[in-house]
Amino acid sequence: MTKRIKKPPITPEQRRDWLKRYDQGEKPPRIADSDDVDVRTVRLHLNKALEEREIKEARTMVLRNALELHYADLCSFAEKLDSDIKQLRTISLSPTEKRMEASLRQHLSRSPIWRYLTRWDTLHQKISKIKPEVDGKLEKEVKSDTRLDPIVSDGEIAVIPGIIGALVFQVDQWSQGYSGLKLNCDFIYEPTDERSGNLRYGFSQMDKVKQEHVAIIREFLEDFESRLKNWEGFMDLEKFFVELKSLRQKLGDELAIIKLRRIVSGRCKYCPL
Repeated sequence: MTKRIKKPPITPEQRRDWLKRYDQGEKPPRIADSDDVDVRTVRLHLNKALEEREIKEARTMVLRNALELHYADLCSFAEKLDSDIKQLRTISLSPTEKRMEASLRQHLSRSPIWRYLTRWDTLHQKISKIKPEVDGKLEKEVKSDTRLDPIVSDGEIAVIPGIIGALVFQVDQWSQGYSGLKLNCDFIYEPTDERSGNLRYGFSQMDKVKQEHVAIIREFLEDFESRLKNWEGFMDLEKFFVELKSLRQKLGDELAIIKLRRIVSGRCKYCPL
């Protein structure tokens, strides 16, 4: 009796080779004849190879989708930063956004974005400190100016808060490079009778004042506005906003790279495996 020789097991490499030949049109009986194996063995391993390929393709698709969503999250965070920066706002992050910031930092650890954002926060802190000081000084000086005494004595009590409100607005506008209110077009007196009328400076209402007080108020505003721009605090605010706008441009350019590329280099702890 002839001793039966046991054939070696089919290796994964051989199985993948059979699948490749099968994809190219070679039938299982031909593969079996060519490689001297049973056709049932060929079919068994072809089915196994097809299952392995389907699993691999499914995993690849899941990974690709996860990566796409991860990159989309990073781009969405870059959009949020860009939106705040365009409006010169402070950067305020939710707990989820803080995780996205950590993720983006790990991806782009060498990016100048982080240096720019640190300076952005510092400038906003300085502005938040100086602005109340300027507003407080403004209010104190307006209230203590004796030129307004005749107006206060006549009971026109809305004039002083109206002046303060308008000047605080001017500080906001001028320090950011905007034109603000203009005395020649925004200072408006509307007579209600022969001796008095309603007075406003832009949005700021001063209510009913005597006609003879209008010139005093206008002259006061003109003088105060000319001096206001020379205050040290105001000049500091102006300087900080100029730097903020420069940073806005630099940050916008860096964030545009993230948004337009849609793929962020590097890795982070949230990257799909």
